[in-house]
Amino acid sequence: MDTSVKNKKLRTLPWYALHDIAVKKGIEEKEVNGKEKNTIIDKILSYGILSDEEIEQYVNDYIYGDRVTFTLWTFQSSLKDSDYGIVNSLENVEEEYLSVSGYRKLKILSVKEYEDRTEVLYVYSKEYTYVNEDGQNASVWEQHRGCLWIGKASTYLACISKHEKMTAFMTKYIADLFKNPVTQIKPPKSAIDKCTNSKAISRIVLQGKGGEKTIVSRAGGITPDQEEEISRIRSERIDTSGSFISAITENIDATIKYNVRNGSIGIYKHLPASVLFEWSENSIKIILEEIEKLKGKPAEEIFKEVGQEIKWTGASGIEITQLNWYLTQIIASLDRDEYEFQIPVDKLSVLDNSKWFIKFPRIYCKTCDSYETPYCTECGTELKMGREIIKECECGASLKIKCADGHDTCEIVNWYVPRSILVSMINKNIQKIFKDYSLEYNICIVGDMGYIVNGTENLQTEVEIPFAAIECFKHDSVALTHRVKAYAVNMNEKCGSGTCSYAKIEKCTENDGMACLPKVFYTILPGYRPQPHKGMEYGDVAAEVKIGNKAYDLKGIIKKNSENRPRKSVNDDEKIRKPLLSTSGEGQEIIRQFVEQGMIDARCQIIAVVIPQYIDAGFKGTLRHLARLSGKKVTFIELDELSELISINKKILVS
Repeated sequence: MDTSVKNKKLRTLPWYALHDIAVKKGIEEKEVNGKEKNTIIDKILSYGILSDEEIEQYVNDYIYGDRVTFTLWTFQSSLKDSDYGIVNSLENVEEEYLSVSGYRKLKILSVKEYEDRTEVLYVYSKEYTYVNEDGQNASVWEQHRGCLWIGKASTYLACISKHEKMTAFMTKYIADLFKNPVTQIKPPKSAIDKCTNSKAISRIVLQGKGGEKTIVSRAGGITPDQEEEISRIRSERIDTSGSFISAITENIDATIKYNVRNGSIGIYKHLPASVLFEWSENSIKIILEEIEKLKGKPAEEIFKEVGQEIKWTGASGIEITQLNWYLTQIIASLDRDEYEFQIPVDKLSVLDNSKWFIKFPRIYCKTCDSYETPYCTECGTELKMGREIIKECECGASLKIKCADGHDTCEIVNWYVPRSILVSMINKNIQKIFKDYSLEYNICIVGDMGYIVNGTENLQTEVEIPFAAIECFKHDSVALTHRVKAYAVNMNEKCGSGTCSYAKIEKCTENDGMACLPKVFYTILPGYRPQPHKGMEYGDVAAEVKIGNKAYDLKGIIKKNSENRPRKSVNDDEKIRKPLLSTSGEGQEIIRQFVEQGMIDARCQIIAVVIPQYIDAGFKGTLRHLARLSGKKVTFIELDELSELISINKKILVS
């Protein structure tokens, strides 16, 4: 490397870096203190104290330049292991032409794996136009470097770049590669304050709701009088942008500019890469921690802080306000196993909109201090539950309710479970900000009290009775063949066409060619004999079962596979594969019967949910939560369990 090339390369370094190099290499401070860059460079070169390799290393250390912007992004969905494999394959990939005007020749220099992130270093060229000495338009291309970090423990994409257009290009490049859209995280102002570690404010912009703007600035830092003015104005305005004189390290100060609307932090100082990366790593931790601390604040404030929008498709203005309040409670519950909250009167009306919630009326006896089966005060007949109502007695008396002990101190308390469309919207909103939560929560509202349980493992142990623990279901192991499963998914709640009658049941129990789902339990459940199926009836199967030496009263809700419909052409493999969702007709009916009948049946101790289909994990969680609230146990008899029972039932011939 000749002297002119060395000189050119060293001129790219900042003054303080050249000063430190000179002193480190043995040049006395008095020879470089207060001297211009060219003088220091000449001194370094005249001493011949830097090798070519050292010069290249210094240039690489300071290659990001004197104006760098840091931005943080989040992916729409959590990343998979395969995504990191895709990133690793990018090393040495080159793109000659880019879709961004004035930029070209992208090259991925390296992809490195760290414990908490994957680092992607890249270079690109930017065009600079000018008028040459002949008065003609001309241009020159200059190479720049950028860096991406893709989080592992937390889902984020961090971008360190000099040019906003390349930041946009690279974030989209990665998003398209993963087929996973990205959204920019707008750091809360509290995070910006901590990241910048300011020694003095040099400029601040305060904006009012009506667009009015106040700018306070002073190059060397604002005065005490200006600070007082800022404090006075700030209470009614939003701090939208500004700049600080900040301590990047113990020995390095820099100007840092922030823009709340853009979500960007700009560093105006020629820093070595090691210092820039250390600052960026610390900033990511601060931003993610400050976002976590937002939990507990109103949802509107949280989303405004990070520049995101809450969306409730199809909700009215009043409903949006109320749904935002429920979203606040769910966000506040994310770090807790259980969370209870009281609902204000002005947040109750949305619960009665069947678009958002399923409503179940239940009878609470104040004297018994428990939920009870309702009876007609006039004639003593058990009252029937209809859809979202308690039906008047057939005796013709007006609706007056007593419990089984004759207490007339009963009241109707509505229970509510959010519909899956609402849960989906809640989860999409939460994941815009709190990406790394599993969102395995269950929510139930009883009157004006809300109950949220996070995680299902403890709940599963507490309320679920495993199928294999029930004595009458224990048997020698059998092979679960595709043939038996295909037979099971096509079974119905009753045999053949027409109504189900005692005469038909008598024939069915003797004919192994006839089969329905209730018959699967015939000869297996102690004392059980199929009854005429009435479609909406709770207790399609009922028996006393034993778990160890203890007896329990079990009642079941049987439904056919949700894909098994006469007018729906679905092959057996699809019926086997597709899970039962709470949104299906069968799912909705299971919830209704579970709450309206199973939960209020004082005699029933275990509610069995029976369906020749695999039940969605979230749906199971909802039923476990409901069982726990009502003091019941639940067991799930799904496709595999039913296939086992079919295989050992000598009264059923699999065709």
